[in-house]
Amino acid sequence: MSQNFSYKWPYSALNPATGWYTNEAGTYLQRDLPETPEQLAADSRWPAFFPSPICFVTTTDDKELGFEKVVGPSIVNRFPYIAALSFCRKTLSERHHERGRFAKLLEAGGSVAIQFLTQGDQLATAMRVIAETPEDKTSERLKLAGLETRPGQTVEAPVLNDAYLVYEGKLVEPSKDFSGDAIYEKSWADVGSHRVYFIEITAIQLREDIAEGKSQIHWHGLPEWSPNTFLPSPSGVTPKPGLANHYQKGYAPRYKFPAANTVAFESDITAHGMTIKLLEPLPKNQVEIDNDRARWPCFFPSPTGMITAWADDGQANLIPCGSTTIISRHPLIIAPCVSYSAINERYAPRASLDIIRKANSFGCGVAYIDDEMTNAIRYSGTTSFTNDPDKIANSGLHASRRSLAPQIDDLPIHFECDLVGEIRMGTHIMFLGEVRSILVRSDLNVDNPLTWCPWADVKKSSQ
Repeated sequence: MSQNFSYKWPYSALNPATGWYTNEAGTYLQRDLPETPEQLAADSRWPAFFPSPICFVTTTDDKELGFEKVVGPSIVNRFPYIAALSFCRKTLSERHHERGRFAKLLEAGGSVAIQFLTQGDQLATAMRVIAETPEDKTSERLKLAGLETRPGQTVEAPVLNDAYLVYEGKLVEPSKDFSGDAIYEKSWADVGSHRVYFIEITAIQLREDIAEGKSQIHWHGLPEWSPNTFLPSPSGVTPKPGLANHYQKGYAPRYKFPAANTVAFESDITAHGMTIKLLEPLPKNQVEIDNDRARWPCFFPSPTGMITAWADDGQANLIPCGSTTIISRHPLIIAPCVSYSAINERYAPRASLDIIRKANSFGCGVAYIDDEMTNAIRYSGTTSFTNDPDKIANSGLHASRRSLAPQIDDLPIHFECDLVGEIRMGTHIMFLGEVRSILVRSDLNVDNPLTWCPWADVKKSSQ
């Protein structure tokens, strides 16, 4: 992993001067939200770390091109296949300011290309140009970055010639889910300081050498960290008897695509050195698609949020959620997406859905790369609370009582959220959680930080 594209958190001391205070036992620090406008203007960086990928996006209104970066792009629904992109709609600071020009181009043209570059000079140049070129001159950024484009296969938005992975999409149109309920009455939602656009993916382009397995995309879905051995850590999975035959999803924080445990990329055409999969409008028989073919049709960088909530009986519930992102800075809104539609075993109604709704609050923890943590995520992510109400303990994790949601003591960061809304998207519900407080373990500090890279990389295949 190149240090040029990774960063560490915390980058400065967490102390009273920055809004943090220590609990009585000295085991964690806490910061309460929301911040004042003055605090935001001074420093609008996220007040704690959450593992969010970064992508580049392009759009056009047929006259002018737009080029921007997005922090925290996420696939938020499976059928239809929807990506969410969040853009600041009001100025909070020099870091967070209105992305008005790009938003106008996107809304006028209706299409966007979401794309990724390999780590290197080209990526660094593109990031620098976006940072240095005013937002109202978004149309000049591609030329300044030296990036050449070509037309998309299914959209008007231009595609970067040097991207190794491209998701083409259009602003989603109103439709109905499998239950006949209306979804996407609008193509976007205004949430706090940001506007969230819902993009229906129409095509995926993947570089030929990757599709053929000659090269692989390498992605770290969790940060790296070394916890203090005197504080809680995962102690090993003890599965509840009788659950051996239930469906299990795979999970690996060090992810490679394609690999033996992933689905192959099923392309329809080849052009410009890219294999291209076209996503047609949803066919009626797609509801019976099998578990493996229901996987995402290609790699998309997705971190995992450890979502907790209190059940009616006071039991602590946990659902690791691979579609969790931050969609607003002020207030700070965390948005996990939980399945509600009965498609198959992979996409089925989750017990966590009603638990979160009834609790009217949830927690979101940040995990880290560790073998026992990985085992805990696999067990808790494939075992329903209905089948194992003690799945947190049986995952080898340790929960403590907080008023809004259980805190997983093994995790370095925990966000406490009030449930302030939800958006129905087809197969998934996007929960909107306003962060009320953040808890950080005492062994997470500037001398022992989390290390994270928001960009995947492409390497020669190790298969």
